[in-house]
Amino acid sequence: MKDHKLSLMAIGHEIWLGEAKMNDSGAELSLFYGHNMKQDGSLDPKRITPLVYTPAGSTLTPSLAPDEDHYKIGFSANGDGYYTAVVDLSTLVISKTDEGRQIGPRHQFKNVTYAGAFHQMAKRVIPIGEAGQFDGGLVHGILEIVPGETKMAAGSEAELKVYYEGEPLNGAEVKAVSQKVGKDVWTMKTDEEGVARGPITTDGEWMFLVRHVDPTKKVSDEFDETVFVSTLVMEAR
Repeated sequence: MKDHKLSLMAIGHEIWLGEAKMNDSGAELSLFYGHNMKQDGSLDPKRITPLVYTPAGSTLTPSLAPDEDHYKIGFSANGDGYYTAVVDLSTLVISKTDEGRQIGPRHQFKNVTYAGAFHQMAKRVIPIGEAGQFDGGLVHGILEIVPGETKMAAGSEAELKVYYEGEPLNGAEVKAVSQKVGKDVWTMKTDEEGVARGPITTDGEWMFLVRHVDPTKKVSDEFDETVFVSTLVMEAR
């Protein structure tokens, strides 16, 4: 991907995991890059680290394969239950200069007005077989969205809990994007327990996104802060 596509992370591009398709052995899902569930470019596979958490608490390393302008992630299930697919995108430093956004740390450029380290994560919970009752909890990542339930329907309410470094994150803005509507539908702030709730107004794929800026995670002459972006995609039926 060209650098200008990657630099769009600074103004709102993100990664997300698309619909999971079941097969005889497990599941396959797609990894996308773009904005508001509209694809805009692909990614360097060297920057992608996929992982799957099993119902038993162990981890699987899924396959990663290019497919046109996105990637396919596949894994074999070793039993019924809820599997959680997570993708980490390696940290990218973006510097803003008089000439625009540049990929690289502050010290590489002149007239830098801002430099941020951007770390992105994408997550999807996949029920396989007789999955039973969902018992949501933390599985991975510095910034993570945990759904109260994995099943959603139009007319219901989504309940989402946001954690940062293992603790509930108060005051975080959770943005909800409906793929069917084609844009973000609402933004809600988390309460003291890290919980945000919002209406599911239509069926189809929904992406929930949270962005958290930590100015304490900085490196002199490289970047001023670290920006974490995490997405969770679920389907309303």
